This record gives sequence, C-alpha cells and structure tokens, in this order.
Amino acid sequence: MIRLILDSYHMGEWNMANDLAIAEEIGNSNSPTTIKVYGWSIPTLSLGKHQKESSIDKEFLKTHKFGLVRRPTGGRAVFHNKEITYLFAISSKDKRLPKNVIQSYMKISDGLTMTLKSLGVNCDVQKNKKKAISRDICYDSPSLYEVTINGKKLIGSAQYRNEKFVLQHGSIPNKFDYRNYVDSFKIKNKKQMISHLENNVTDIQEYLGRSISYEEFADEVKNSFSKVFDEEVEYGELTEKELELTKKYLKKFKIEL
Repeated sequence: MIRLILDSYHMGEWNMANDLAIAEEIGNSNSPTTIKVYGWSIPTLSLGKHQKESSIDKEFLKTHKFGLVRRPTGGRAVFHNKEITYLFAISSKDKRLPKNVIQSYMKISDGLTMTLKSLGVNCDVQKNKKKAISRDICYDSPSLYEVTINGKKLIGSAQYRNEKFVLQHGSIPNKFDYRNYVDSFKIKNKKQMISHLENNVTDIQEYLGRSISYEEFADEVKNSFSKVFDEEVEYGELTEKELELTKKYLKKFKIEL
C-alpha cells in the first residue's frame, strides 16, 4: 500500500523537516511508501542542500516577509508561491523504483504527467537537456525527465537518495511568480532573466485558465500512481514519530534573515 497524505499549508522549515522525517521513517521500515501534497504558509525561497547563500538577496526576502529555507535535496533555488508541492518517498530497497537516478525520475514523472493529463493539462517529460544561464535559479531550464508543456518547464523537482530511502519533491506552480523569484537574487540583468523565464516556464493557469486545487490534484494522484506503481494508494495520516522527528529537524532547514 502507498500512503497519500493531503497536507495543509506550513512554514518552509516545517515542510522540509517533515519531508525528511517521512523519508527516514520509510527507510527504517516504520512507514509505507508515501506521496504527500502540501503548500507553503508564506512565499518562500528554498535552496538546494549545498547551494551557497551569497547570491541570495536576504534583505529583499526580509523586507517582504518571505521565507528562506534549505532543502534536504540538491539542485538550485525554487520560489514557492501559489503552487502545489509534492513529496514522493520510498525505501531504497523497494524494487518498484529503478535504482538508476534518471529512470527513477522518469517513473515518478510518469505518475505526475498522468495525474495532470487527467486534469486537462497536456504535459510531457523533457527528453533533452537545455542549457542554463544561471547557477542559482532552478526554473532557468528543465532537467532531463522533468515535466514540461510544449517544451516549457512546469514542474521543478529535486531528489536525494541514500542507502535507506529515496526522497523526491517538487513544485507545480498554479501561477508562477516571476518577479519575486528573480528579485530574490543579487543579479544584474533582472529584466533579461524575467524575460528568459517567461519564454521557458509555464504554469497551470496559463494552460488551463484556472488553478488546480490540492484536493482534485490528490484525488488524481491516487488513481495515477496506483497504475504506475501497480499498488493501491490510500489516504493516510502522519505518525506520531514522524511529527516528533519533524519538530526535531526544524532548525536544520530554517535560514535566518
């Protein structure tokens, strides 16, 4: 059985700590494979696990009362606002997910594309790597097997794996916040970057003319991932141990402004 958690809005440090807590409990065989759908209490910039903070405009984030957190996964920065965020966590020993990183991305992307197509979003997976113009901005270009619409990046995902678990999470923007995303960085040619993003990124509202709710997304995730992984997907809740670990890990991910 795969557990599906329909979560609510939380501060960024809680979201990241909870993702790691869930993955660790799965790795310790205490929790089942889990998909979580969740959101962010305030607009928040998340940095990759090893990304440097020197290029971030912390004063801008502080002035606008935005959040800043570090993810347990790698990759570049993502600005979380007006989006659906997903977590997929599974044991490293589970044979349903390929050991190869690209193939594992592909299988999870299959579940995501099936979900979105059932909601009327005609998306696909990126087969060729595009050149990035920034070392800091995740949505600068789609990576291999990320979800796109007509070649424009829709979902930004990142993965971390060890000998116990695989943790992948990603951002699905209902409405992409170009201005605040770019203004979160100390870069010179901001107009050029915004124009670049507008030409290479898309969102749900641009395609559908409306937003997708967490509830309808979760319902379709339930159907799609059960087909892709050939396993029943059932709604569930966080365990007491997962909540305990989440509180323990909060300071690990929060970056003070």
